[in-house]
Amino acid sequence: WTVELCRKDSDGDGRTNGEELGDPNCIWRENAIPDKSAFSHPGVCEPYDSDLCRSKNTWVQCQKEELKCDAIDSPDVKNFTIRYPVTSVPSQETNYFCMTFELPQDGDYHMIATKPVIDNEYVMHHILLFGCGESVTKADTIPSSCGMGQSGCQTLIGAWAVGANGECSHKDVGFRIGQNGFKYAMMQFHWNNYERRSDYKDSSGMTLYYTPNRRPNDAGIMMIGQTFLEIPPRKEHVEVTSVCTAADTWMILQGPVYVTRALNHMHYLGREQYIDLYRNGAKVTTLTNEPDYSYDRPRFIEFEESIQIFPGDEIRTRCVFKSTTKSVTTFQGDGTSDEMCFGFLTVHPLSNARSLHCSSWKNASMVSLYRSSDGCDWRVFGNASHPDMAPLYQGVYMHCRPLGQCLEECKEAVKRFRSHPCMTGTRGEYIMWEASNSETFEELSFYSKVRSCDLEILREQLLTQTTNGDDTNVGARVLPELSALLVAALLALFL
Repeated sequence: WTVELCRKDSDGDGRTNGEELGDPNCIWRENAIPDKSAFSHPGVCEPYDSDLCRSKNTWVQCQKEELKCDAIDSPDVKNFTIRYPVTSVPSQETNYFCMTFELPQDGDYHMIATKPVIDNEYVMHHILLFGCGESVTKADTIPSSCGMGQSGCQTLIGAWAVGANGECSHKDVGFRIGQNGFKYAMMQFHWNNYERRSDYKDSSGMTLYYTPNRRPNDAGIMMIGQTFLEIPPRKEHVEVTSVCTAADTWMILQGPVYVTRALNHMHYLGREQYIDLYRNGAKVTTLTNEPDYSYDRPRFIEFEESIQIFPGDEIRTRCVFKSTTKSVTTFQGDGTSDEMCFGFLTVHPLSNARSLHCSSWKNASMVSLYRSSDGCDWRVFGNASHPDMAPLYQGVYMHCRPLGQCLEECKEAVKRFRSHPCMTGTRGEYIMWEASNSETFEELSFYSKVRSCDLEILREQLLTQTTNGDDTNVGARVLPELSALLVAALLALFL
C-alpha cells in the first residue's frame, strides 16, 4: 500500500483507491483501522449500473448460481425453513450463536438438501446444522452465544459457507430426521463483524428439503485434520500435516464406509489443501486436490462413484499456508483471523462409524488421546468429585495460588496431580494446552495453579539428575525445556 497506489483511481469511477478503502489521506499503516464509513470496491466502477460504469464493468459477474439439485423437484419432497428471529449482532469481530429448532416428527424422513437464506451478507460467515441427541427435548425461542458448539447437539448434518449455494446429497444417502432420526437440530451462526458495528442485525437461516422415500443409506459427516496450528509470520510457505492413522480407523469404523463428498476448510492464509487415502502404506486415491484453495469459494468435491474407506486405512491431510501479510504468529482458532486445517467427508452407512472425528494434535492422534487406556479413564479424571480424583483436585485448590509464588505444599499437591496417568506424556501436554485455551474462568484458574510450580519442579529434577551423576549434558537438555515452560507458565498466568 503506497501513496501512489492510494491516490490512483483504478476503476475509473472518480474516487481514489484510498477513498474507496477508507484511507482518503493516504496515511494508513499496517495494523491501523481504516475509516469504517468507506464501503466500496476500488476495482469495480460504482454506481455499478450507471452510464459511466456500465461499459467498465462488463467483466464483473455478480449473479449468484442457484443450487442444482433435481431431487428437490420431486413431488414427494417437502421443505421447511428455519430462521433466527431478527437478532442484534454484537460489535465484536467474531461471534458464535446457536439456536435449537424442532424438526418434523410426523414421519420417518431423509433430509436430502439444504439452501441458505442469507439476510445480512456483511456479517454472515458460515452456518452449521447439528443433529441433537435424545437429551434435547425442546426448541429455543431466541439464539444465544455458544462459542464453537453446544452440548447435546454434536452431529454435523448440514453446512453453508461464504460462496456456497447449498447442499445436495448423493442419490444413495440422506440424513435421518423425524421419528427414527434427529428430532431437533441446532443451527449455529458464525458472524464476522469485521467493522465491529453495533447497528447490524440478522435473521438468516436454512431451507431443509426432506422426503419420506428414504434413500438406501443414512449419512454422516466425518471431520479430519489438525487441531494444533502455530503459523509463523512473514512466511511464503508453511506446511501442516495430519494423519487419521490405521489404528484410528480400526477404532472408529466397524465396517467400510463410502465417501460421497469432500470439502477442504482453511481460512485466509490457506493456499493449498490435499486429502489422500492410503491402504497398507500405498496411496489408493486422492479425495481432495486444491492447489488454488480460496476461503471465499468453497469447493464441494462430489463423487458419483463412492470412495471406499476400510478399517485400517489412513487418511492424510496436508494444508499449505502463506503468512507474508502477518506480523505475528497465527494460531488455530474460531475467528476469521485465526486459522484452521480441516476436511469434511460425507460418509455412509452411518451404522459403520463408531465416531465421526479423526483429527490430530501435533503428531498425536486425538482418537488415541481420548481413548481410556494406560490407567487413564477420562470419565473418572474429569470428575472432580469422584472418590479417586477429589483428593487430587482439592489438594491443588487448597494449597496453590494462580498468581502467587510456589508454596512448598502446592508443589507437593501439583506433583501428585500431575502423576495421574491422564496427566503424563503427550496426554498431559494436550490437557494443559486445551486448558490454556479454555473460555471458562474456573478451568483457567485451576490449571494456572497446576502450572504455578513448573520452574521449581524442573529445578528439582535438574538437581536430582546432576546429583545422581547422570549425563553431563543434562543441563543442555533440561534448560531449553525450562525456558519453554517458563514461557508457558507466564502465558498461563497472565494471559
